[in-house]
Amino acid sequence: MAAHFIHLTDSHLFPDATHDFAAPKLLTRSREILDAVVPQINALNPEFIVHGGDLVCGGDAFEMAPSAYVEAIQESADRFSKLQAPLYVIPGNHDCDPVTGSFDAFYERFSVPEVLTVSDVSPGLRLARVNVYPSNPMENVNGEWTRAHDDALREASAKALKERTAILLVLHTWVLEGRRDADGTPLGVIANADRLRSTIAECPAVAVAVFTGHRHRNRISVVQDWLMVDSGALVGFPMGFRELWLKDDGYFITRFHTLNRPDLVQASYDRSEPEANKISEGEEPDRNAEILLPRLRALWK
Repeated sequence: MAAHFIHLTDSHLFPDATHDFAAPKLLTRSREILDAVVPQINALNPEFIVHGGDLVCGGDAFEMAPSAYVEAIQESADRFSKLQAPLYVIPGNHDCDPVTGSFDAFYERFSVPEVLTVSDVSPGLRLARVNVYPSNPMENVNGEWTRAHDDALREASAKALKERTAILLVLHTWVLEGRRDADGTPLGVIANADRLRSTIAECPAVAVAVFTGHRHRNRISVVQDWLMVDSGALVGFPMGFRELWLKDDGYFITRFHTLNRPDLVQASYDRSEPEANKISEGEEPDRNAEILLPRLRALWK
């Protein structure tokens, strides 16, 4: 058994944006970015593709009008429909209506989980997609890991373990802390992250534990015998996506691909100081890595 797939996140399409907002986002050129990334992904011929949320610029941070929000959803869906492999999507906090916080318009164009949905994506491999927004994301941008999520993951893991099948878990917000704000609150971390980490530790079928976006930076963390894989944003530096392989001997391999539009990458880079860009890009092992996953080897050996 083996698998080859793509993880991209935070594409933040904003048709006709008049300015870029916080660096290093390049919202005014977000159409160009999507037009470039689709053929670049198709050329790699993955089995499937996962988008980690924030496909558009809804929510309350981008001054997007409701009509522009609907237009962004339609354009994003049209562009991603040109991908030649199955696309699996989860919602991010900016995929909701900029006034009401509703996901209804987004759900009309993208099939997303109500709580947690499991899909067979490759022989011996399942994708567990999580919707972390049971309530208005404008009130809780980082989402919440609930008892319903917990029960669903435990049930999926128990079934997968009996069938010697591995699970990839994908959600929008971080599970491990990074920086904290002035009052000590972790930035970008899901509510009840400690409960989620405990559940993962007790669910051995979750072989590559979590893929996330949200914080717009590359980071790979080994936690006990599972991995946390946080990916940088498509809409701003490092402006790219991950190509990933799971090998039948239990190895996880990832390569981060920068968008093949050097002009766009440079324009985004120039919006921030070099040190900030370095944090977003991550160190070399955060972009390109080869790691043995004991859980995966045990399931697939």
